[in-house]
Amino acid sequence: MREAFSVLAHDIRLDILLALLEDWEGEHTDPRGYSELMRAVGVEDSGKFNYHLSELRGAYVRQVEDGYVPTAAATALYRAALAHRPAAPDESVAIDVDAPCPACGSPLEITHRRGFLSVRCADCGSPAARHTYPFPPNGLEGRSDAAVLDAFHRRLRAHLGLARSGTCPFCAGRTDRELRPDADGPAVRIRCRACTFIVGIAPLSAVLDDDRVAGALRELGTPVGETHHWDLPESRLERRSSDPPRFCIVVDAGIEIVIDDSLAVLDCRRTPSSGTR
Repeated sequence: MREAFSVLAHDIRLDILLALLEDWEGEHTDPRGYSELMRAVGVEDSGKFNYHLSELRGAYVRQVEDGYVPTAAATALYRAALAHRPAAPDESVAIDVDAPCPACGSPLEITHRRGFLSVRCADCGSPAARHTYPFPPNGLEGRSDAAVLDAFHRRLRAHLGLARSGTCPFCAGRTDRELRPDADGPAVRIRCRACTFIVGIAPLSAVLDDDRVAGALRELGTPVGETHHWDLPESRLERRSSDPPRFCIVVDAGIEIVIDDSLAVLDCRRTPSSGTR
């Protein structure tokens, strides 16, 4: 990791990458020739230019028949830099949306700070209303506050669906899913083996992308697509067996969801408390 960053520790190398990324179109990107790239960077000493270009080859620049193109690593780094551009450390943006706390009914506080969007209830501090997840500053631009919250909700759902299935939404590495029925904090924790991605969530939030779960919630008047995570029915995780490992997500609204230790849904059924037999 240290070597990957140290390669970029020179202005000329950054200029070379930026020049290659100007007209980037994935696999369809037109290569830039050596002389063209040298002119774009504004370096006249060919020895100096060749040295810095050679330092980038492999990790960030690939030589092809007609010149040079950026690698996937270079484009990923570029996108991350654009998405998470630095802001003032204490800069906080309030998202003004009429959203009541599911526990006490008081208005929720929704803020964006340091690349994270956070939802919390200042009155009761209910865990059901506490949500914090990365949301790049680009997500705020050109959107109303309500649209920001909707974009955050959809991004979170999509990311959790990937992470639950075993794929990190940030680096595509493999994720480990940890189920903790007796934990003091979130009962489900998902962590990437390769990068820093880690998220702790309520049990029900971990299985929303399963069609059976979505259908059961819809029957109870909770459309998954439009319902924010903090507005979902409360749920708890119970261990049913150790060999094989089986767990049950008990939803207060009247649903039981049987899962294994990989968060795969094995069964989803309405319970008598929901009015069915």
